[in-house]
Amino acid sequence: MVLFLTCVAAACRSAGTPHGAALRGPEPAVDVELWRPRAERGDPNAQFLVGLAYDEGQSVPGDAVEAARWYRLAAENGHAPAQSNLGLLCYEGRGVPLSYEEAARWFERAAALGFAPAQCNLGVMRLAGQGVARDPAAARELLEDAASQGDAMAQRVLGSIHEEGVGVLADRTEAERWYRLSAEQGLAEAQHRLGMLLLASGEEDDETEAREWLARAAEGDILLAQFTLGQLLLEGRGGAQDADAAATWLERAAERGLPEAQAMLGLMQLTGRGLPQDDRSAARWLRAAADQGSAEARFDLGLLHLEGRGVAADDAEAARLFELAAHQGHARAQERLALCFLHGRGRAADTAAAIAWLRLAVEAGNESARARLDPIVDGATPQELAEAEALAERWRSERSNAAFTSP
Repeated sequence: MVLFLTCVAAACRSAGTPHGAALRGPEPAVDVELWRPRAERGDPNAQFLVGLAYDEGQSVPGDAVEAARWYRLAAENGHAPAQSNLGLLCYEGRGVPLSYEEAARWFERAAALGFAPAQCNLGVMRLAGQGVARDPAAARELLEDAASQGDAMAQRVLGSIHEEGVGVLADRTEAERWYRLSAEQGLAEAQHRLGMLLLASGEEDDETEAREWLARAAEGDILLAQFTLGQLLLEGRGGAQDADAAATWLERAAERGLPEAQAMLGLMQLTGRGLPQDDRSAARWLRAAADQGSAEARFDLGLLHLEGRGVAADDAEAARLFELAAHQGHARAQERLALCFLHGRGRAADTAAAIAWLRLAVEAGNESARARLDPIVDGATPQELAEAEALAERWRSERSNAAFTSP
């Protein structure tokens, strides 16, 4: 249910685009003064268009309160797009009090008239139990009705239902079918989901097609598609390797704040791969990612502080960064933190702490930590070994509790 509880708002969208655009005809924008007289005489299409103009700021300043007033007049006259758009305003709390229950009521009225965007929006709310009772079967029926009318968002959500097994058995083939129908209509979200689904298969032909769909999603401004495309280009998966193009896409994702992209971009600048070698710029990207909690960036930035590359040499800051990453389970950071304790760099010398962190690194699969551990254990006192085990067990318990309580 993670997908549906976190992106209901993304699925609930205005019927004004594209459905409202179809009502407007070829004109580039609604002329309120042209339509207002008809709207005031009670024409629901005109009322809807005037509401849409205020909603989108076309020919008049944007005014959600005024948009809601005109939508409501049209909605009460049985105008399905107006009912759907009024539901969206209720859902977002724009121009009217925020109310999921009221949003669902308006979506339901429009859905009963067969209006696909409202069917999709109501279906998503039923999946999440938001404003209405949670009912995956009823939700799927609404979404299938909308999808059968060609609603790309409904098709995308159905793909996610089948991929994640929400109310049905997970079915990759069915998920791919729905994603593909939506992606072929140009919905960037679906292009991204289809690309990731194909990529997960591990088949070479699927990787090639996945890269093509991810490129389209990246052009459609999907952040994670930009990052994944950058990875594929850098690694030469699904096509020719192209470090320069990889850097371009990773930079776009990094500038939008994605820590994984920031960390990868920093490493590329450290090595000069796809970008000019620049320790200072690399350190800035790593800092940006580290500040957002990236364990890999914290580890790499810690190394820079140990060496004084691109940043001031600072053992205490290096140890602090290693410790943050070590507590996240980063095995190489655990080894480096152990060495800080062992040699008194940035931390007071502490053999027990060094042994504890080396043991944890070994448990995480770090073989170089194993080679360091044995001689230190051989030279430790029984008290140091007991303290080390207590420290390691405390961290294991903290880690276990964090995993148990995380959503």
